[in-house]
Amino acid sequence: MADSRNKGASFERKICKLIKDNLNIDAKRNLDQYQAKGQADIIIPRWSIECKAYQKGTTYKQSWLQQTREAAKRLNLTPVLIYKFNNCPIKCVIPIDVLSRNFSAGHDLVCEVDIETWFYIVRERDVIS
Repeated sequence: MADSRNKGASFERKICKLIKDNLNIDAKRNLDQYQAKGQADIIIPRWSIECKAYQKGTTYKQSWLQQTREAAKRLNLTPVLIYKFNNCPIKCVIPIDVLSRNFSAGHDLVCEVDIETWFYIVRERDVIS
């Protein structure tokens, strides 16, 4: 359990650094997540971020996505699930309506993008919104 918690914390720190490097946002881990259930791992303007790092797998679990949605809903932010398996690239799962105002699916339908694409979406969304 301690190893998985350390792996998760290390991944969260890595995501915070990537956010700083790519978006120039000082992202910080939400340490309240360890005190109360339903907290986001990282919060940046407009986004509630849940991070998952696991040894093996092929895609995200629905329970991770549900956890991400619940935390974002409490904060009235857009959910993003950022996950990674060992020796695999970082992936991001976002609501499809983030891509275009023409989509009106709410947060029910999602798409998966690599982290560089998510950074692009965050930059563009903040400019046009």
